[in-house]
Amino acid sequence: MVVIQEEQFTKYIKQYERLIITICISFTKNYFDAEDLAQQTFLSAYTSFAKFNGINFKAWLTTIAINKCKDFLKSPARAISSLSDKDFECIRDNDETPEETLINKQKGDKIFTLCEKLKEPYRTVSLNYFCKDIKLSDMAKDTGENLKTLQTHLYRSKKLLKVLWKEECM
Repeated sequence: MVVIQEEQFTKYIKQYERLIITICISFTKNYFDAEDLAQQTFLSAYTSFAKFNGINFKAWLTTIAINKCKDFLKSPARAISSLSDKDFECIRDNDETPEETLINKQKGDKIFTLCEKLKEPYRTVSLNYFCKDIKLSDMAKDTGENLKTLQTHLYRSKKLLKVLWKEECM
């Protein structure tokens, strides 16, 4: 009896597969989702085949397909949410390739190492300015030093760093 049911069901699949795919496409507007839903429809019909009353298999199968499609469309996993401008800014590409990111990190590490080699007061000014991105005006407020003095220290540290950079490259 089981073999007869399987043969009967295989005949029904071949007979109604295009109908079920068409129904699913009309609901989802997506061929790949429709394929999945058609497969789920036939699987559900196969597992429930013993419950089928034998009257109008086509109507029974299309009802299963329609219910599967409705459930799919209501599914929270399928919900499409759009990003706000703020969210989009967080995930936007920074236009840097991985290679550029690595090179910039290596340059930053090298600058830090060279700044560490400077003597005071040039070390502190260059580390704060180049590595920590602290403005000279903010340094002047924090330390109480004159802005012109810090500008002079930065100017001299740039010259010293330039010399150290060339020495490192040779």
